[in-house]
Amino acid sequence: MKGNKMEKLLILGASQFQLPLIIKAQETGAYVIVIAPHANYPGIKVADKVYFHDAKDEEYVLEVARKENVDGVISDQGEIFVRPIAYAAEKMGLPGNGYETALLYTNKYRMREKSRELGLPTIDSKKVKTLDEAINAFREFGGVAIIKPVDSSNSRGIFKIYDENELKKNFEEAMKCSMSGELIVEEFIDGPQFEVDSIAVGGHVEPMMYADLEEFNIPNVFASKMRLYPSIADKKIIDKLLKYNQQVSEGFGMVQGVSHNEYILDNKTGEIYLIEAALRGGGTYIASYIAEMQTGIDTAEFLVNMALGRIENVPKFEMNQCHCGYVCCYLPHGEIVSMDGAEATEALDYVVKTKLDLFKVGDKTKSITDKGQRIAIVLRGNSREEMLEHIEEIKKKLQIRVKTDEGDIKGPIWD
Repeated sequence: MKGNKMEKLLILGASQFQLPLIIKAQETGAYVIVIAPHANYPGIKVADKVYFHDAKDEEYVLEVARKENVDGVISDQGEIFVRPIAYAAEKMGLPGNGYETALLYTNKYRMREKSRELGLPTIDSKKVKTLDEAINAFREFGGVAIIKPVDSSNSRGIFKIYDENELKKNFEEAMKCSMSGELIVEEFIDGPQFEVDSIAVGGHVEPMMYADLEEFNIPNVFASKMRLYPSIADKKIIDKLLKYNQQVSEGFGMVQGVSHNEYILDNKTGEIYLIEAALRGGGTYIASYIAEMQTGIDTAEFLVNMALGRIENVPKFEMNQCHCGYVCCYLPHGEIVSMDGAEATEALDYVVKTKLDLFKVGDKTKSITDKGQRIAIVLRGNSREEMLEHIEEIKKKLQIRVKTDEGDIKGPIWD
């Protein structure tokens, strides 16, 4: 409450990722208004008021924010909401990050250019709009390259390119995933990957947690099969990683909220490069479960209080409070015919959260194209070794069977 006025919080989106924000805001006494499309989103039933519209529409978000005279605007784990949140907050003088900062965090080419401007080691890349431009850029790199939309989410439209025929084959598919009609072609870096999440209030940024990543070996599927916290990399590497991340966060203009950045260590040179920076909490339960296990911070509560201007400083916390993380699998394309071991997996004392409840016998599985189709299992342990033992036990216990379009019966894809 501000005086006799109930605080109003505008939340963009109403999916399972925004549901904790909606509930937490109401628990703290705020009136929650949601903008979301007409669909079966759980937050629609919980929110105090709903506007059915595309929440990516910046002018519409601003219009609703002004009409309702809201005290804050927020979302979480949704890349598509970063810009409209910043746009409305800046126009209304509400707590938030600047719109130019939001543009940096949601455009991969701008990320690269800003990194160079800051004097940071940066992956060599070129922005292209046509196939001919892409071919010329690929030739300049003279080897394996990556093409990706400058502004897609969920790793859609990204392809590893070995030759010009491969580029021609995948160019249009990549372009379909670009909202701006622009791609980047960049050099391919081989090496271990890391994640660093940060938290900020009033321009003061602190690293919150860091992890080791391992990706699937599925061609052109750039998604993590496993994230384990904290990273067990050499201390010199961690120190270098955290320093780089701090330079990115401060240099990009992060003022408040949480960020989720990913990096790669070049096996050839030992240099660290930014892969992507996100001005939001990590998906796949990173923000909603793993952050609290690692730091004790309830990110939903933090984001609500931050958006409503209730806090002035970063909450006190300790990093690396436990070993935790997630393991993921994909299901082959076809129909689920059995889910043996699902309940037993969820009942394991070290399993914290799963996506198994979203799948059932008879469901048709989708083609493997992006991160959103993974089955994720969040777990914890007493050490990295114990975490790896737990993961092997999960793989043995979870026996989902899928009848493929060819009539074969196949199980989960873990690698």
